[in-house]
Amino acid sequence: MVKVVVQNNCGIQRSLAIAAAQVEGIAHQVAERSILLKGFLELWGEGETWEELEASINAFSEEVKQPWLQPSLSMKVVIDGWGRIINKQEQSEYHERLEFIPFQNPVKLTDPDIVFRLIIANCYSNHGMPDTVPKRMYFGREVGVGNRRVISQYALPKRVYLGPTSMDTEMAFVMCNQAKVRKGNFVFDPFAGTGSILVAAAHFGAVTLGADIDIRVLRDGKKDTSGRVADNWANFKTYGLQRPAGLIRADAHRPPFRETLHEILDAVVCDPPYGVRAGGRKSQSKPDLQVRNRATHITSTAPYSMGECLRDLLDISARLLRVGGRLVYFLPAALEVYKEEEVPRHPALRLIANSEQVLTTRYSRRLITMEKVLSYDREVAAAFHEEQGDPRMAIDSVPSIVYEPRQYVDGKLVVSEKPANRPKYRSKLC
Repeated sequence: MVKVVVQNNCGIQRSLAIAAAQVEGIAHQVAERSILLKGFLELWGEGETWEELEASINAFSEEVKQPWLQPSLSMKVVIDGWGRIINKQEQSEYHERLEFIPFQNPVKLTDPDIVFRLIIANCYSNHGMPDTVPKRMYFGREVGVGNRRVISQYALPKRVYLGPTSMDTEMAFVMCNQAKVRKGNFVFDPFAGTGSILVAAAHFGAVTLGADIDIRVLRDGKKDTSGRVADNWANFKTYGLQRPAGLIRADAHRPPFRETLHEILDAVVCDPPYGVRAGGRKSQSKPDLQVRNRATHITSTAPYSMGECLRDLLDISARLLRVGGRLVYFLPAALEVYKEEEVPRHPALRLIANSEQVLTTRYSRRLITMEKVLSYDREVAAAFHEEQGDPRMAIDSVPSIVYEPRQYVDGKLVVSEKPANRPKYRSKLC
């Protein structure tokens, strides 16, 4: 039996006695779903020196060790250097040092029954590891590894249809994990584009729905070298995934859902357009416009500020998500203007996580995860927005921050207003 300490949201702890096999099964399930996780290790020993490591492994329960040290089970030992690369000569030395463990297993380098792992952390102080990482060695049996296979399986270079802003495969899966997407969920992406996030959600068994203001990216697709049309539908067919329930030409500023429609979605996962590569657009009202051919008509659009876009996104998510459902999206950020208090809020949504992904020396983006905690109330939402005032945000200026040349005096950044006659730059100058 394994003793596990569980803490609930109120901070109350309780101990649970769980069968070791059950714990290992849970670890396998978590690892299979995880994208960023390296793996789980059943730790047999640790120490700052080899003497400490050996004593720790020898003191570990023989009852736990012996079932895995059998001639009927093939094995391999992996040497991991955390913070540096360990060369072949060092690996050979480390393998010899582990001979005190009574291995009876035949060695099999490809697909063995058991993988043992020796992790050597912060081997030398000059290899870039932070001081907070202890100089220590760990040895144990690998219980589960993160599911990195999907990164290769859905890699963008292999995809039949993608565009310049297609979401990175790894990030698309991380976003769906943050949204707790699972089989049978209904997931909506209001800025679907070429459908990278929808592909990740469909992989987890969700029913998907996508929308985008650019009908061409949804309807027309592209032609490959043989003249065949590649589009969003082709991506799902290639991967053998369930097709989206629909791909809608829609404006996030004027969503197509009727006002009485509430709580139909389990998750909203998206990457709003923030103007570094593709600026946000909303439909432009032209009441006197006469459409001659609806089949070929492209609706005119106007600029859509990030602040306004996010206000609309949070409001439609608060209305359409079920209580407990999640909104996950990327928020652009620049060191010069980012303030945590400027992250958009909504009375029906609670902020769960705010994680930074550094993109360049000039800007990053933050993965925002929100959960619906209250039923949507239109009057409460309207009052909240009125109190908040103008939705414009400092991050609306991210494009100018990214492309503006920088000036340093004595190693310090000098921030100055852009002269009216200064030319526009389209390179990432430092």
